[in-house]
Amino acid sequence: MSPENPYEKQGNGHGDLGVLAGGIAVVTGGASGIGLALVEAAIAHGMHPVIVDIEAEAIAEAEGALAAFAAKSNVTILGAQCDVSSEESVQAMAERIDETFPDKPISLLACNAGVGAGGGVLTALQSDWDFVLGVNLMGPVYCIREFVPRMLEQGAPGSVMATASQDGLCASQGVYGVSKHACVALMEGLHGEVGGRLTTHVLCPNVVATNIVTSERNRPDRYGGPRQAHPGAINIQDKFKEHGIPPSQCAEQVFVAMRDGTFYVMAESEADPGYVHLEVETRMNSILQHERPFRPQSQLILKVFSPG
Repeated sequence: MSPENPYEKQGNGHGDLGVLAGGIAVVTGGASGIGLALVEAAIAHGMHPVIVDIEAEAIAEAEGALAAFAAKSNVTILGAQCDVSSEESVQAMAERIDETFPDKPISLLACNAGVGAGGGVLTALQSDWDFVLGVNLMGPVYCIREFVPRMLEQGAPGSVMATASQDGLCASQGVYGVSKHACVALMEGLHGEVGGRLTTHVLCPNVVATNIVTSERNRPDRYGGPRQAHPGAINIQDKFKEHGIPPSQCAEQVFVAMRDGTFYVMAESEADPGYVHLEVETRMNSILQHERPFRPQSQLILKVFSPG
């Protein structure tokens, strides 16, 4: 008898997202950007959101901004400061959730926290590798290990997603690219292991209007401590805000994927339609034809990273 192929158990989407109402939505990096948009979408679908973030002030601002919406939707918001690169911090966050919502199932785990830092493979310091992989890879690992077993045990409908990047699907450079390829691989592996008992998804967007470019502000002391963004990074962040995909668009596509059972969620900018698909196709062709890695030019990327 041949061994069972776990990937044959693809599973379907929820169809009706109402099955998730009344449960808990744990969203890391939830106080801004894509995370905040996911929190808003969770509230709209009747879930009790846990805004997990490393920035306490940002959590308080998000709670205040969403308080009326949450009250109208009859859901409770929990803010939880957490450094997802620390397993102990993730465990403490999970304990707070258990204390606040002792009888509610976890309907959504959104491993969204991420940092855009690190430098090149040859130039990055060990502290850069530890920081970027700690947040972008081990953050999802710790959250998955903490929450997915209990989601499977509870037997209720649920979804797990992680925010990767277009850089997780194409020929990419530096520590950031390594971390995002690893995030995609992590979710592909999880998809096979849960066998359709939960829906699983990986978000791979193009440029998004977020603060990720200045994420060095949140570097923990054990990784060298916070660093002030240089003027070039501030300029790039402004261009991200001007030209990037609205975070709400990413969140909407994630919830559509949860409904339909789509695994790869490739959010693309109207300024560069089809580019992420082209990147993936180019990379796969390079592999199949035994060619060197190649990444096609993106007009949006050129616009965002051009000087001035």
